[in-house]
Amino acid sequence: MKKLCIILLILALGLGALTGCGDAVIGPAPTAEISNAGGSTADAGPKGAAITLTGSGASFEGGGVSVSGGTVTIASPGSYSVSGRLDNGCIIVDTGEVKGDVTLTLAGADITCLDGAAIHVIQAKNFDLVLEGGTQNRLVSGSEETVSDVKQDGAVIFCEDDLDILGSGSLEILGYINNGITCKDDLDIKDGTISVTAVYNGIKGSESVEIYGGSISVRAGNDGVKSTSARKEGKGFVTIEGGALDIECDGDGIAAETVLTISGGEIRVKTSGELVGVSCKGIKAETSLNVTGGTLELDSWDHAVRSGGDMLLSGGALTINSRNGKGVVAHGSLEISGSELDIVSADDGIFAEEVLTLSDGVIRLLAGADGLKSGSKNGTGAGKLVITGGSVTLSAYSDPFEAKGGAVITGGAFNGVGSPKTPKGFSDESAQRSLLFFFNGGADTAAEVRTEAGELVGAIEARCGYTCAIFSRPELAPGSYTLSLGTLTAYAEA
Repeated sequence: MKKLCIILLILALGLGALTGCGDAVIGPAPTAEISNAGGSTADAGPKGAAITLTGSGASFEGGGVSVSGGTVTIASPGSYSVSGRLDNGCIIVDTGEVKGDVTLTLAGADITCLDGAAIHVIQAKNFDLVLEGGTQNRLVSGSEETVSDVKQDGAVIFCEDDLDILGSGSLEILGYINNGITCKDDLDIKDGTISVTAVYNGIKGSESVEIYGGSISVRAGNDGVKSTSARKEGKGFVTIEGGALDIECDGDGIAAETVLTISGGEIRVKTSGELVGVSCKGIKAETSLNVTGGTLELDSWDHAVRSGGDMLLSGGALTINSRNGKGVVAHGSLEISGSELDIVSADDGIFAEEVLTLSDGVIRLLAGADGLKSGSKNGTGAGKLVITGGSVTLSAYSDPFEAKGGAVITGGAFNGVGSPKTPKGFSDESAQRSLLFFFNGGADTAAEVRTEAGELVGAIEARCGYTCAIFSRPELAPGSYTLSLGTLTAYAEA
C-alpha cells in the first residue's frame, strides 16, 4: 500500500510540472513541513526557501519546491524568494488541499514564458507578491513578435485566489498574450514601482481592486484597471486610497463593475478612442461612483467620469478633458459637495439623469453643448437642478443650464454664459436672487456687473461667444443692474 501511495504522489507531481513553459523533466519532490498547531495550516510549510533561476531551469534551497525543465512549482504554504533569469519558463503555485498562504519575494527576477503566465497561482489561500527593496524585476508572457489580433486568455500574472502586491522594489510586466495582471478574487496593490504593458487589459481583479500606494504605470490595448464580477454581494468594486497611477489605454481607464471609490492618490488617465465600438471613458462605475479626495487628470475620448447610478463628488481636484463626450455623467442623482472641477467637454459639461445638486466646491467648465443638465431624454428622470452653495463659472455653446424639472438656487456664486435657443434663468422658487442678461459677448472676455449707481458687483467670464449671461450671488439686493463690456451694455432686474 505504501508503494502505491508513493507512485501516485510522483505521478501527481509530474502532471503538475507539465502545466507551464519548459520541458517535462521531473525534479525533486516537494517536502512540506506542515504544522497543525492551533488547528490551522495558514503558516504551514517551509520558511525562506530560495529559488535561483539559471536561464533554462532553476535550483533551490529549502523545501516545498520542485523543478521540471523551465517550470518551477511551489506546492506548500510558506515564504519563498526568487532571483535570476528564466528564458522560457514559469512559476506555478499550487498548494492543493493544503489551504495556506504563500509569499513569493521577487529579488531580482527576470521571467519570460512564451506561451503562458510567468507566474500562475492555481491554489493558495492568499498569495503575496513582494518586490524586494532595491531590486528590479521583470515578468513577460509571449513576445512582441507573436502578438495576435485575436483575443486570447491569460495574463503575465494569473492568480486564481487573493493577490497582494507589496514591497518597495520595482516590477516591469509585459503582456504580449492578453492581460498584464489577472486576479480571479481580490487584488490589492500596496506599494512598489510597477509598470504594466499589455495588449488587452492592464490590471484586472475580478471581484475587487484596491490600490493603497506605490507608483503604477499602465499601457493597455483595452482597459487600464478594472473589476468584472458582482456575483458575490459587496464585490465588483474598485477602491483607490493613495499612490500614483498613470494610465494610457484604448478602452476605459478605470472601470468598476459595481462601486468606484477614490479617496486619495494622484491619478492620470488618457483614453485614445482608437478602437471602434469600444467604451473609452476616463473613470466609470456601473452602480455608483464616489470621489472624496485625490488629484485626477482625465483626458478621455468618451465621457470622462461616468456612473450607471448615483455619484458623489465631495473632495479632491479633477481636471477633465472629454474630447468626444460629456465631462461628468450620472445615470442617477449627482451631488457635488466639495470637489474642485475644471472641465472642458465636447458635449454637456455635467449631466445627471435624476437630480443634480451643487452644495459646495469650485466648478469651472467649458461645454460644447449645455453647461449643467438634469433630466433624461425620455422624461423619466426627475431633472431638477438645485444649487445651495459653492462656486460655478461656466461657458457653454448651448444653454448655461437645462433642467427639465426646474432650476433652483438658494446659495453659492453662479456665473454662466451660453447661446440657448430659449434663454431662461432660475425659477421663482429660488430663495437667492439672480440676473439674466441678453448680451452678445465674445470669447475670452470678462463683462462687469454693476448696480444702477455704478457700484461693481462682480464679473462674468466667458470662454466662448454667447448671447445670454446669468449671474447670482447671496449678497445680490433688489434693484436694476447692468452688464458692460466695452461699449456694450445690457440691463436686468433682481
